[in-house]
Amino acid sequence: MALLVVLLTVLNSSCLADDDGIRLTSGATLSGRVTVLSDGQISVGIKSGNRILTRTYPRDRVETYTIADVTYDGRTSRIVQRGTKPDETTVEELNRLIDAGSSAPEWLADLKTDFPANLDYGWPQPPQGGWDSSRNIGQYVWDRVNPNPSRWREGVALMHHVMQVNKEPEIQQRAMRTLGGMYHSLHQDYARAAWWYLKSGLDPKSRAHPQAVIRLADCYLQLNARASALQIVRGMPSRPYAAIKLLGDAGETDEAVALGEQFSRTGEASIALLYAGDACRVAGRLQQAADFYRRARQAAIESPQAEKPHRKRDRARAEASLAVINTLQLKPADVKDGTYRASSPGYEADVEVETIVADGRIQSVRVTRHREKQFYSSIEETPVRILKAQSVNGVDATTGATITSEAIINATAKGMSQGRR
Repeated sequence: MALLVVLLTVLNSSCLADDDGIRLTSGATLSGRVTVLSDGQISVGIKSGNRILTRTYPRDRVETYTIADVTYDGRTSRIVQRGTKPDETTVEELNRLIDAGSSAPEWLADLKTDFPANLDYGWPQPPQGGWDSSRNIGQYVWDRVNPNPSRWREGVALMHHVMQVNKEPEIQQRAMRTLGGMYHSLHQDYARAAWWYLKSGLDPKSRAHPQAVIRLADCYLQLNARASALQIVRGMPSRPYAAIKLLGDAGETDEAVALGEQFSRTGEASIALLYAGDACRVAGRLQQAADFYRRARQAAIESPQAEKPHRKRDRARAEASLAVINTLQLKPADVKDGTYRASSPGYEADVEVETIVADGRIQSVRVTRHREKQFYSSIEETPVRILKAQSVNGVDATTGATITSEAIINATAKGMSQGRR
């Protein structure tokens, strides 16, 4: 599936847009023809007199690259900003991005690993015996990889090792789906995530693995292929409530609300109503969002499982979102300079956030304390989204870690409200 060149720009450098080029993580910028190579590296052709000098960099050294007025994240190829070009990623462009995901990341070959000696690479399902994360691969990923960013690369290496030592097709496919989830939720490498999901044989029209299908659709959405993402979700024979968030993130608020109403008549009413409220919040429909949060709170209270931890968590989330609904539109210019600290309920416990406002801008958003375990990329990604938007209004939660991300948004809003002028 590898291509010689992905996202090849025009060959004549005189046809380049003025801002085509790359920005390195060091802060240096280079203008010229940008090419994303099939091995994942990014090159820039710099015009020097009558010659073109080509410099090539690994993705982890490239902060962003710009082609034809569209700026991409250097690590994930996710579109972060558009100039005057309004078109979304075409199917052809999407396929090229995904084909580039067939290459291994440059760090994988040199990665040193230290897996437990008694890991069972047979990966039996369901797991044999009690909970033992030193033996069962799924439990090892859940307990030791997901909660520890320092082991996220190790998780990728583990799945490759599983595929090397176990040729059973079902195990191979499970490892590939797990790789897709890791690239999506841990590394935010959406092209590689999509490639591995598709490589696993994941069928969006099947009833199998609906959460993986939603993540595949989110990969497409993050790669700016909205139509392709919606096609997947709308083609599912049975949509999970996670589809509510995907539809909301794609701007299909009414469809998200309608699906939330369907789930409101099931045992998952409180969580579905929370998702519907979040979709309205992202769309700026704050009164409607507040109504959904009130209904979610009531559904959690009235649930036969009201005393179960997950329903108590739903109630706490609804109350936390209601508490800040009137502060979401607060602009940094309306907040006095200062450092503000606040917390909001996460999955395990309160998530504490420090927000610094100065000169009418949000200067910093930082999670200072949390006990979350399956937080994936939300701890770093959500503050970045808030900083980029210079607001909490309209910021969507990180897919796969909605509860933690939502807590960061709510805590930031609560903190800024302390400095309202």
